[in-house]
Amino acid sequence: MKYQLYVKAEAIQDMAEAFGWYENKRTGLGLEFLDAVEECYNQITQNPEHYQYHGDQRIKTMHRFPYKIVYEVEQETIVVYAVYHDKRNPEKLTKRE
Repeated sequence: MKYQLYVKAEAIQDMAEAFGWYENKRTGLGLEFLDAVEECYNQITQNPEHYQYHGDQRIKTMHRFPYKIVYEVEQETIVVYAVYHDKRNPEKLTKRE
């Protein structure tokens, strides 16, 4: 099945903040972060049911960066709710819809 990916505004803001932080650490590192997110999106769309559940949502852990991608599969659409740092409280993410 071919899935469409929809990234919510909050998740885009999460990525923008992380991009800025990594770019301030080293020029180009922010782009590497975005490339890693894109690779995770590709993996999710290829096999969305593969990743672990957290409540009603699924979580894909990034390997190089300490971030997780929170999403749900709704028929043929994958909805990304957050791209969050491992040190953030995941309970705050349940308020995102």
